[in-house]
Amino acid sequence: MKLFAINRSVVGSTLILTTFLALAWLAQSPPVHALSFVMSMGIAWLAYALFFASQELPLFALRWATACAIAVRMAGIWSHPVYEDDWARYLWDGFRFLADGTPYGAPPFSYFEKASVAPAWRVVLAQINNPEIPTIYAPSLQYVFAASAWIAPTSLTALKSLFVIFDLGLWALVARLGGYRAGLRYALCPLVIFEISFNAHADVVGAFLTVASFSLLRKGRSIGSGLAFGLALACKPFAIIIAPSFVRSRWCLVSLGAGTALVALYAPFILTGATEQAGLQQFAQWFEFNSLGFAVLKELAGDAAARILGLALGCALSGALMLRWLYRERDTFPPADIWLIALLLFAPVINPWYFLWAVPWASLRPNPISWSIFPAISLAYLTAGIIGIADHGFYDHPAWVRPLEVFTASAIYLSAAWVVPLVRTRRLGKTEI
Repeated sequence: MKLFAINRSVVGSTLILTTFLALAWLAQSPPVHALSFVMSMGIAWLAYALFFASQELPLFALRWATACAIAVRMAGIWSHPVYEDDWARYLWDGFRFLADGTPYGAPPFSYFEKASVAPAWRVVLAQINNPEIPTIYAPSLQYVFAASAWIAPTSLTALKSLFVIFDLGLWALVARLGGYRAGLRYALCPLVIFEISFNAHADVVGAFLTVASFSLLRKGRSIGSGLAFGLALACKPFAIIIAPSFVRSRWCLVSLGAGTALVALYAPFILTGATEQAGLQQFAQWFEFNSLGFAVLKELAGDAAARILGLALGCALSGALMLRWLYRERDTFPPADIWLIALLLFAPVINPWYFLWAVPWASLRPNPISWSIFPAISLAYLTAGIIGIADHGFYDHPAWVRPLEVFTASAIYLSAAWVVPLVRTRRLGKTEI
């Protein structure tokens, strides 16, 4: 049985590595065919399930999996992004931050006709989506973008490398909090590998800071925890999912640290007259992508009302779940992944990389809901433009994509919550669950 467990674990981690190596090779000649993408992610997730099917992971399997997790990130760094161009905005923001002292104010579109823009930056500028909208990225992220521009201007490789440093740091934090198995649960996750090392999504910075804040709080370092929490909030408001952890702690010191971080980050930009709010206001007024509950609300109440109702319902549901944890389970790891899912349920935009904030918490406290959604959410990349449907907008979804996401998540959930336990108990000679 031990040899079988070693073989199964080694095969699983090796298959994850080889699948993403193949995807990296395909990405060198973009665009990757939609079927190739779906097959790659599907194989990677099946390999992930195979790896964690064993109740115990032998030492050799753990070491080999660690090597595979590191190697696949190196491959992702050198790969071309798959169906993604947010990295161009990151690079441009970093450049404008260093050049002007602020990335806020003028949208990228205003630089299209300026002769002073160097040819290398024109290549980056041409790949920014929605260039008429000012940047929506908050100050913590802007300092990371600026660091990338300072290290190697226009270099996507440098940007990815910085994000992978945060990724590796997050892996270490999860392993320290939950053990080696929890760390590998995060490190081998196909969603994490694809969205960070391949597609260079900045959400890993905020995810790292939220877990760092929680880790510091457990050590009794309240001010440090607050500082990390403030830095995370200045990435995205999703950081609020760890706020219940501060209740019944030295929350005054946490608040002091968070407030200090937010003031230090935002004050210079407020004094110059602009923050990310200008871009966010435009983004929040009209953008919709891959929504679920919001799509239903929109049909019932119209777009404007649905945005308000969706926010209220998401906050109410997430808040109720937070209160349940505080009164019943607060001595356990917070199920912050479930709280984030509740917030997103009625949101107008549900991007796959938003769940980077959830994976660390689902790794520390596994549950079938989160691990059913993570494999399904990447199907959101199957837009009309990617599939090649001419009579739709590029980012529009064919009518079958969102039902397919729901069906996939539901099938995985039923398998994880019912079928697998049933098979295991029958193998043990039991007839009752």
